[in-house]
Amino acid sequence: MPQQISIVALAVLPGAVAVSVVQRFRRMVQVELDRVLVQSNVSQPRFAVGMLASDELARLDLAAEKLLDGVAGGDVPLPLAPKVASQAASLATELRLHLIEGRRETWLHHAVTESEYLGRSVTLVDPSSLAGLLAPPQRDGLLQAVWLLLGDSKTRAPSAAITLTLGPVAAVTQSIASLAGRSVEVPIVLSTTGIRRNRVTPATWSALERVGEYSASTHESSLRLRIHCIVDNPAES
Repeated sequence: MPQQISIVALAVLPGAVAVSVVQRFRRMVQVELDRVLVQSNVSQPRFAVGMLASDELARLDLAAEKLLDGVAGGDVPLPLAPKVASQAASLATELRLHLIEGRRETWLHHAVTESEYLGRSVTLVDPSSLAGLLAPPQRDGLLQAVWLLLGDSKTRAPSAAITLTLGPVAAVTQSIASLAGRSVEVPIVLSTTGIRRNRVTPATWSALERVGEYSASTHESSLRLRIHCIVDNPAES
């Protein structure tokens, strides 16, 4: 019996180890690819459409071009038939909705919603679209801090989550005379669940410093961060 168990173990163990290594490598590659795609949102303007919306807009644009080309070439007679008119009205409505959404959705909204990794663990509360006011270094620091707080899946708790709240805007204290009236403060609060303060790495604190002055506290054994982010006053631009 011991010899048989040893033979079975020698036959099964290498395959099991190989499968485990491949699965871990595949997950690592997927997470890194996801992070690279999300990082591309940092350089977007204040309001922009995301990658998924861009594909949808391309589809609508092609459909509209075909319809207009048919009208111009005489293949689609005027006045339009009820079915064709209904299709044209539907295209116009979808395009209008995408344009309206593009005036509300910021880079941070797209970074969270289009990421398979962040979408499961991050809840964004930004009703005034204030994330668009952050400068590129501040955006990069905030996004990196969120990634580092969540950490690797094998070291973080399965229930780890972050609620990211931005606003409301506050005026900068008058002690900074050179910035008075030209800058505003965007309060950012990161409320975490299942993330302890003693598990936060030094790289996370360094990333938070790029966003602004921060203070850390503990609420129900979970970390809570408040960041005072100074940005350019949009009224001055």
